[in-house]
Amino acid sequence: MKAFLVCWSLLIASVALAQNVTVIKIFDEVDLGMVTYVKRSVEEAEANRSSAIVLHVNTFGGRVDAATQIRDAIINAKVPMTIAFVDKRAISAGALISIAAQKIAMAPGGSIGAVTPVDMEGTKASEKVVSYMRAEMRATAERNNRNPAIAEAMVDESLGIDSLQGMLLDTGKLLTLTTKDAIAVGYCDAEASTVEQALTAFGIANPKLTASEEIIGDKIIRFLTLPMVSSILIMIGLGGLFYSIKTGHFGSITAVALLALALFFGGQYVTEVAPTLAAVLFIIGVGLLIAEIFIPSFGIAGVLGILGIALGLFLALAGDFDKVTPDRLRETLLSLAVALIGFFVIAGIIFRFAPGWPLVRKLVNQDTSGDITSMVEAQKLLLGKEGVATTVLRPAGSAIIDGRKIDVVTEGEFISAGAPVRIIGINGNRTVVKQTNG
Repeated sequence: MKAFLVCWSLLIASVALAQNVTVIKIFDEVDLGMVTYVKRSVEEAEANRSSAIVLHVNTFGGRVDAATQIRDAIINAKVPMTIAFVDKRAISAGALISIAAQKIAMAPGGSIGAVTPVDMEGTKASEKVVSYMRAEMRATAERNNRNPAIAEAMVDESLGIDSLQGMLLDTGKLLTLTTKDAIAVGYCDAEASTVEQALTAFGIANPKLTASEEIIGDKIIRFLTLPMVSSILIMIGLGGLFYSIKTGHFGSITAVALLALALFFGGQYVTEVAPTLAAVLFIIGVGLLIAEIFIPSFGIAGVLGILGIALGLFLALAGDFDKVTPDRLRETLLSLAVALIGFFVIAGIIFRFAPGWPLVRKLVNQDTSGDITSMVEAQKLLLGKEGVATTVLRPAGSAIIDGRKIDVVTEGEFISAGAPVRIIGINGNRTVVKQTNG
């Protein structure tokens, strides 16, 4: 009985001494989807009262803006200890994330460093961006009592560090440290082959590991912020708004457009890329375009509206100007170019060839006759009939003629909404109208 009680007491003590440890994977490319994953994992670690957070790092880097957000999340984590376990490599953005931890352990043969921001061709970023990254690395190193000069040398080869504590380095080249070098200069506190060994090295015995995994929400955000997906969402959003404003039909197409724009801006805001100004400019731009239709301003409101929309979309993709790397700028411009080209192509196809398509015919002209199978034929039957413009014709828009709403165009003149019009010609799929005296 006594032996049983002793064993039971030891079991209770071992359970009580078990320490919760949350392991967060920093694998593959550092992107915006990783930001939401890390932040959520840190919050879960805090809620579970974890004794430590371990960043399991093996990455060649990625986006600067994503890395700085992850860095802030780690620094602000309300847990007793944060540990970076560099398993093989922590290059570029991975190095910034690693030195944000209070302790660093590295696997044998590992490496950390080479943080200079570059574009897809490997070209070094502007001095403004490099200076920003130097400051981020220096501040992060100082916060955890590491030599800030070493952190800066990982970003800028011009700093000229050629020796550190007896080690000879390549002057004029970016600093990248091996595990042994990092130990020698205080950028690695222990050598370990596994997460468990790293925890033991820092005095965390009997850990209860919880591996944080990406959930569906993280994957959705990562998907929505992919450059091609962003382009498609912009294209759908702009196309739907253009259709609604031009025809005056606000229905399912408008709803789809608004949903696409909500998903686009939502993904950029959740990852904290888009400033509030981006959505404000976009909404103002759309408002100015609508105002131009109903309150003509000789094109001034229209031009300002287009500029507001374009700038809003640019800021939503690029984020703060101070942190835009050449690679990020190129990606932003490419996404916008793909979106706009796609928008113009689809809009042109719809309004040039779509009248013969059954589905588009239903959406565009709402033909109520029931016994006319071709919209073009229906339009020809309306030649010479009069009606009322339901939107401003500048020169295109829509009108109610003979009880049905159809797309019309003038010969170039401006016609206000509500003005009486008459069909004067049918040119292919174009129904040409002229204002009458009522």
